[in-house]
Amino acid sequence: MNQDYAQRRRVAVALAITVIAVPAAFLLNRDNAPAAAPIGTVIGRAAGDDSSAQQAQPANAPSATDAMGTTPVGYLDGTVPARDSDPATIAIPRLPQSIDGTGSFRRELSNVAGCIAKGVPYNTRITVTNRDNSRSVTCINNVGGVAPNVDVVLHPDAFVQIADLSDAPIAVQITW
Repeated sequence: MNQDYAQRRRVAVALAITVIAVPAAFLLNRDNAPAAAPIGTVIGRAAGDDSSAQQAQPANAPSATDAMGTTPVGYLDGTVPARDSDPATIAIPRLPQSIDGTGSFRRELSNVAGCIAKGVPYNTRITVTNRDNSRSVTCINNVGGVAPNVDVVLHPDAFVQIADLSDAPIAVQITW
């Protein structure tokens, strides 16, 4: 008998046993026990307990507190009163007059203290802060001309105070 033929026959028998025996093993080993509760539900108390009427509730149902232990936000109607056990709320005010954008320089600016800023009232003193290193410079938005393609344009000497000229344009915050 050819060894190659015998090897093929062994592989075919092993494949047939696998295809038939493995699913049969799973089907015959099944329990006839009731299915478990779906994941994410809370099961009520035992049948003998007086509060057995309690129904299963989804785990993501709203509760008095969230996972961090804080009271959920009440919208518009103010129905969520503060309790003594609630953590303190810290309000950080937004800068009322600020713009996040990009900044660059232009050598044609003759006044070192002057700059061009989009969205800022004319002749307003502004502070330009580099968002990468927190350095800032103050200038006056009093240079007219064509609107720049960035949010603020500084004199090169002013720009050097917040970043290297080779870094332009940079991410800045403009406050006034």
